[in-house]
Amino acid sequence: MKRVYLFFKFCFYLCMMIVLSVAGFSVYLYAQFSKDLPLLDSLRDYHPPVISEVFSDDGTKVGEFWIERRIVLSPQEIPKTVEEAIIASEDSAFFEHSGIDVMGIFRAMLENLRAGQIVQGGSTITQQVVKSFLLTSEKSWERKIKEAILAQRLEDNFSKQEILYLYLNQIFFGNRAYGIEAAAQNYFHKSAKELNIAEAAMIAGLAKAPSKFNPILNFERSKQRQEYVIDRMFEEGYISEKQKTEAKRASLEIFQAPTDKQYNMRYAPWFVEEIRRRIIEKYGEDAPYTHGLKIYTTLDLNAQKAAHDAIWKGLTELHKRHGYAGPIKKLPVSEFDNFNYTVRREMFFESLPPGTIIPDLTKERVKTTKLNLKKDKLYQGIVTEIDKKTKTVTVSVGGITGIIIPKNYGWARKRNNDASGYDGVLYITSPDKTFEVGDVIEVKVVDVAGLEPKDKKNYEENKTYFSLEQTPLAEGALFSYDANTGYVRAIIGGKDFLESEFNRATQAVRQTGSVFKALLYTGAVDKGYKPETVIQDEPIRIPDGPGRYWEPKNYGGGYRGPMSLRSALIASRNVVSVRIILDIGVEYVTALCRKLGFSTDIAKVYSMALGANDMKVMEVARAFGIFPTGGVLPDLIFVKRMTDRFGTTLEINQPKKITDFKQQIEAGTHAALSLVSETDANTENLRADLWTEAQSWVKKDHLMLTPFEEIILYGKHLPEGYIMSPKTIGTMVEIMQAIVSGGTGYRVHALGRPVAGKTGTTNDLTDCWFVGYTPDHVAGVWTGYDQATTKVGGGETGGKAAAPIFLYYMQEFLKDKPVTEFRNPKETQYAELDPPIRVAPTDISNMFTSGGLSGGGGADFFADDL
Repeated sequence: MKRVYLFFKFCFYLCMMIVLSVAGFSVYLYAQFSKDLPLLDSLRDYHPPVISEVFSDDGTKVGEFWIERRIVLSPQEIPKTVEEAIIASEDSAFFEHSGIDVMGIFRAMLENLRAGQIVQGGSTITQQVVKSFLLTSEKSWERKIKEAILAQRLEDNFSKQEILYLYLNQIFFGNRAYGIEAAAQNYFHKSAKELNIAEAAMIAGLAKAPSKFNPILNFERSKQRQEYVIDRMFEEGYISEKQKTEAKRASLEIFQAPTDKQYNMRYAPWFVEEIRRRIIEKYGEDAPYTHGLKIYTTLDLNAQKAAHDAIWKGLTELHKRHGYAGPIKKLPVSEFDNFNYTVRREMFFESLPPGTIIPDLTKERVKTTKLNLKKDKLYQGIVTEIDKKTKTVTVSVGGITGIIIPKNYGWARKRNNDASGYDGVLYITSPDKTFEVGDVIEVKVVDVAGLEPKDKKNYEENKTYFSLEQTPLAEGALFSYDANTGYVRAIIGGKDFLESEFNRATQAVRQTGSVFKALLYTGAVDKGYKPETVIQDEPIRIPDGPGRYWEPKNYGGGYRGPMSLRSALIASRNVVSVRIILDIGVEYVTALCRKLGFSTDIAKVYSMALGANDMKVMEVARAFGIFPTGGVLPDLIFVKRMTDRFGTTLEINQPKKITDFKQQIEAGTHAALSLVSETDANTENLRADLWTEAQSWVKKDHLMLTPFEEIILYGKHLPEGYIMSPKTIGTMVEIMQAIVSGGTGYRVHALGRPVAGKTGTTNDLTDCWFVGYTPDHVAGVWTGYDQATTKVGGGETGGKAAAPIFLYYMQEFLKDKPVTEFRNPKETQYAELDPPIRVAPTDISNMFTSGGLSGGGGADFFADDL
């Protein structure tokens, strides 16, 4: 008995030692692993990267920026159905355990053995939160121990709802979705609160392995996982048997989410990209991608669409004037079916909401589904037959057969960009030398119903007709804004954002050609010229270095002798413009450009009178804003308001409020100043705001302005808020209206409402411009090639290649807007608007009435222009 007693005593003490040792070792391990554990404080201040959203002026979402597409829901906003689906499948004892579920580990082992694969994990939701936020995904015992310690700490410091909040907003669900709200939007195009049981179960099933159970990549496996989640919801008592059955039978419409850049292509890619660049410039590289900004812009979707359509129409007309560049490729007959199926499949998905996924889609369904061709969309088709007798071309577009008649392919002569071309001319009338069976070409469906009755006679009823098209080779840009508010309404930076993201409206710098003359003549009128001032249009030689002379020529050659300033601008005469800049000076004109907001480098040479300097479409368009506003330079506004993730307002941008000059004069706040001679001029006669702002440019450009020029540019005779004299502007608007009604911009006359503007074409026809305005809106248009040495086309000018785009844009954008009138120039005839300085004795009206005037400082090139 004593031996037995001693044995049990020994065993007892041994067990006690083992227990104490294990306990001590555990305490030691706990102390060791607890030393460097991360703090939980970061979870209290949970601010993960969230998406920023861009909205148009009418509230339509037009853009997103994100690295992780996440939309955070508060604990109160998390739907009960989603919460139950996650808990049932991921951690059924979530509300009972304290961070670690020992029974859950054994239960998961049994479930996995029963299923023959891993269907359930042993980690609790709390542990997954710890792993996601505080630890790495390294697989080691050390990490597991740290995970267990932190899980218990998390449970001690956070409520269950707070832990769920962290989990459901943080985890990746695949399909570019982080968090439950983004998952609901990406997979089902609805918010999380709108998910039904079947959809919630599908998303919950992704939590374990989003790539493995992705319904886009493997629908069958994803469906099995979804049904497992539904079963677990039933077993846990969250749903009834009827709900279980209905959820399993429910059909699912699943969508593939785009990237943020793909999403931004839908409405206004150029505008949204400009917003992104501006936010980064002001707030830093991470701001648009992680700060959850709400950006409310000035974008007008109607204007943007009108601008897009106008650019494409104008560039297409330009392309067709210079001929056909040939088919995209040639295919043998054996490849016709495959090519048609590829095109038809694209058409099939275009008929569905963006991103629609059809898991069991068959070729037969694609081939038999009735599809309609969209108007104004380019399709690739195969030439299947050429009929010499009827002179028609038969084309198959995704299996839909149509005919091209001579009227709709007659432009397709062999391409020659140097030759002049004309709209509507049938250069070819027989197709056999231009097309071959197997040619892959671009076509557009002809809207026969929309044709004029006289044009319908060329088409038979119940037949599909195509027109031959081709993606234009030239580029184009358009920038438009409201003159009175500065709200930017539309930006087109090129013909195709996917092809090139470079924004030719806001980033490119190109020679402006005669568009610049509108600003030059404005400066001249400000300096004393009048519409009737006479300048000689005759040969002139300007020294340009030792033994060299610059002899500017007019577009098309020839001279007209004595011309009034008004007539010279309407006809866009180069020689007259050069004579004007010789008089008013390159220093003065450069200072004027800076006052008008130009930031690009300016070469102070006489050829600047002809638009030799490179400028941005956006800045030229902004400068033209002085005309409809009567002398106010609009502040361009892209963003009306912007808030951060908490709703705190970061920006509010409103149009500047300026009292009309007439009210200023009548109220006595703007009085006539006493006249002084140039020698008596001083800074007391200058407006402090204009003079101060000018100083940085005066220094940078090394400007040497006379006191007379300083007063003209910055004097107190300019009403508060105005940068130009309303008197000068009234004169220029009247002349520029005449440019449209009977000058180089005549095509714009078809707008049928008050409009003014100026055309521009650079040397060698490499850039074509039209910048114009109505009383309320301004738009600048440029066409050309990215290679500045490539000509737009033989015979192409601003009036021919750019002005029609302005016209098409304004016709569509303004069609439902009331007609407004420009201010009558007679309303600006106030003595208070005259500069307080006596003009030099020379009579400006008689200057340069004899030819052969010479002067230094010319340029090595010039821009003949129209």
